Amino acid sequence: MPSQRLKQIVFKMSDKCMDFNEFLPYIGEFGAYQKRLLLYMMPFAFMFALIYLAQIFILLVPHDHWCRIEELESFPKAKQIELGIPKDKHGVFDRCSMYDVDYKLASTETTPNESWPQINCRDGWMYDKGQVPYETISTQYHWVCQKDNLATFSIAASFVGSMLGCLTLGYVADHWGRIPALFIANVCALVGGLLSAVCTNFYTFAAASVLQGWSYDTCFTAFYILLMETVGPQYRSLTANLSLATFYTIGACGLPWIAYACNNWRTFAVVTSVPIIILIVICLIIPESPRWLLSVGKVKRGFKIIRKVAKINGKTVPDDVMVAFQQCSEKAYLEEQSAKKYTLLDIFKSCRMCRILLILIVNWMIIALVYDAHVRVITNVGTDIFITFSLANLTELPGGLVPLVLMDRTGRKIMLFTVLMLCALGSLLAGLFSRKWDIAIAAIFGRLMVTIAYNVGEQWAAEILPTVVRGQGLSLVHVMGAAGAVCSPFVVYSDDYSASLPMKILAGLAVVAAVLVLFLPETTNVALPQTIEEAETRWAQKFWFQKRKL
Repeated sequence: MPSQRLKQIVFKMSDKCMDFNEFLPYIGEFGAYQKRLLLYMMPFAFMFALIYLAQIFILLVPHDHWCRIEELESFPKAKQIELGIPKDKHGVFDRCSMYDVDYKLASTETTPNESWPQINCRDGWMYDKGQVPYETISTQYHWVCQKDNLATFSIAASFVGSMLGCLTLGYVADHWGRIPALFIANVCALVGGLLSAVCTNFYTFAAASVLQGWSYDTCFTAFYILLMETVGPQYRSLTANLSLATFYTIGACGLPWIAYACNNWRTFAVVTSVPIIILIVICLIIPESPRWLLSVGKVKRGFKIIRKVAKINGKTVPDDVMVAFQQCSEKAYLEEQSAKKYTLLDIFKSCRMCRILLILIVNWMIIALVYDAHVRVITNVGTDIFITFSLANLTELPGGLVPLVLMDRTGRKIMLFTVLMLCALGSLLAGLFSRKWDIAIAAIFGRLMVTIAYNVGEQWAAEILPTVVRGQGLSLVHVMGAAGAVCSPFVVYSDDYSASLPMKILAGLAVVAAVLVLFLPETTNVALPQTIEEAETRWAQKFWFQKRKL
């Protein structure tokens, strides 16, 4: 482009001031620099799967476990169970009680007498090693029967940490930078994971779970945000979903086999934590987001990184363009400082936006709960835990790619409503089927649908909220999502009352979330609102859906 023509464009743009999106093509929207960042993000996606899911295999309990009876240990296991364990009303050996008799005398019996008195397990438990071949913290310290709620509370503790992490690390990301938030989150994950390996009781393990949970989301999403702020708009969906759809899936599918190979929960905790050191080192070498630096007035540092991006991408930015954009950045920061500061309280002053935000929160709480419960409940269906878990996590790949293909064609509302109803159908069928692999297949189908719902819902929330409170609004939505996920272990462990109850609960919740979707505005092909007033007008849509190009 001729220099004179370029100057005319720059001067014309200076009237309204060039923003970062308009300047980005000069330094490259997806060049070698951004591809290098994408490459760096891959191990973060892989380790995110390990950080988030490792606790499942640390707390795992074989479905079949029975009271250990010292006096009968010389007998084969089948004989021990036959003589010492009473049956419930369904004819299944009870996992939490034993006969209270003198087994030295009873051992001469060929069959037990059902009139014998019964007591809770006295000498600990024996576990079916065919189902879980290694010792977990739950089997080592017998977190079963009267203590089975300890595993539930351990998982809940990690989500309490997640809520605290969303609040504190979200503040760090906005005020200190994306890299400090990423660094702190992964340090929390490393320390929490290593501490969990040396825990000897519930309280220390719960504390370690809180610390590790503190890193949830931020240990990956801070990098995700950094990359999104550095690539051109047309590359955001691709780069956002590529690492999650591939490396997160690889990590999640490989996790059970890492646990199987380690053959001990303490070794497993160390093996899944130590590689986080690599992520911490990467945090020390990757540059801060230049977009964020400019937005907080650190213009000199921001332009140092911008020049580095241009150099790596092989771009030469004309001096007049660089000067014009620097002046625009300084002007924008000064205007931002003097402009009205919006808070979430301003949303609640708008009746329509208040209603939309509350629906978003409740809907996201349900989706987060159903998603996390589906991740965990698959270990309870009775099939081989390791194979079924790997198969279920393969859904992360299509779950990330399907929205890329269909979301802009069908619209957010109709797609989210459909996948939530299909999730409800899969969950309900899993609750009604009796054969193990039928249950597993239906549950995996439900998991696929809620994974798609999770990815669609996350993007939709960002599009609905106006720019002036988008960061605060999304933080609130994610904190409440973590609060919803706190309830997921209680849903999963409701199988103590009925094996089909968790799936039926998830089916009902998915239907509720699908109905709530109908009351949210469609955002496909609609320009994102900048102010609350603009959102108030733009989202005045009718029930079901309405597409508009604005």
